Amino acid sequence: MRYILYRTLLLIATILMAFTLTFLMLKALPVDIVKNMVARSMAVTGAALGDPEAVQRMYDMYYELFGLKGSLLEQYLGFLRRFLTLDFGISILARPTTVREIISYRLPWTTTLLAFSIVIAWILGNIMGAIASLFEGSKMSKTLQAIAVTLYPIPYYVFAIVLTYLFAYIIPLFSLAPVRIPENIFSLEFLSAIFQAMTLPALSIIIPGALGWWFLSSRALALNILSEDYYYYGEIQGLPKRLLLRKYMLKNIMMPQITALSLNLGGIFGGALLTEMLFNYPGLGQLLYQAVNAGDYPLVLGIVSLSIIGVAVAAYILDLIYPLMDPRVRYG
Repeated sequence: MRYILYRTLLLIATILMAFTLTFLMLKALPVDIVKNMVARSMAVTGAALGDPEAVQRMYDMYYELFGLKGSLLEQYLGFLRRFLTLDFGISILARPTTVREIISYRLPWTTTLLAFSIVIAWILGNIMGAIASLFEGSKMSKTLQAIAVTLYPIPYYVFAIVLTYLFAYIIPLFSLAPVRIPENIFSLEFLSAIFQAMTLPALSIIIPGALGWWFLSSRALALNILSEDYYYYGEIQGLPKRLLLRKYMLKNIMMPQITALSLNLGGIFGGALLTEMLFNYPGLGQLLYQAVNAGDYPLVLGIVSLSIIGVAVAAYILDLIYPLMDPRVRYG
């Protein structure tokens, strides 16, 4: 209980520190972001330049949004309150829709795509890496190693471009046009639309991920296990390779791999920017790109805050469940 209390306090301190740095960065900007936002809002909404009351209301709204009213301490506390309640006001891009509503619509698209893709790539990469090390020197192992060494240096977005060229132009199985999702989620049309929208983006993450970093890292860890005394003892006992793989190898390479997986999952709230842009996928990455280009600071801060909270909570959960995954780890 002492460890859980300590780790919880550390989580809160981490989030507060990240939000504090965000506040200081906003204060240190060489431009007046409120003036820029008012100008953009007036351009988007067509507000009359001669209506000083409307302009002043915009100024008041944005100064309150960023906690720029009152003393520095009052500004800081107001800023934290906005962040912790995820209340970022109205988006400039989709005025009068609130930032929370826009993120709520896009969030399931990104979390579904990235959570599924990252977990599948992780599972396949770890299993293939362990099997390749178990049959080190075989033709199968050498082939997988050659593929992994070839794919690993290639950025995932380059692989996404190759998939786009192959399956949207050469073999037009998929379309890059925005997918219209039916309202009835229990219909075949809905499943077909989801399949069309997610297949290519998911493959662009799964294939280079599974046959790239996850394969190489699990193989390297598994090769170290092969030299351990307990593994050698299992071999001379005549234990089948399937049992050695499951009980001796996979369990012992999981700790660092689970750590990397958790941090990857914690970062999904930032979206997969280039993947979503290339495939016209309606996720948070594409939304962040549009918000930055439009100077939609409330929307940018909303997505950034989710990323901060996601990574911090992922590390927190990971620390708490470590002893459940490995009995050698103890709370201290």
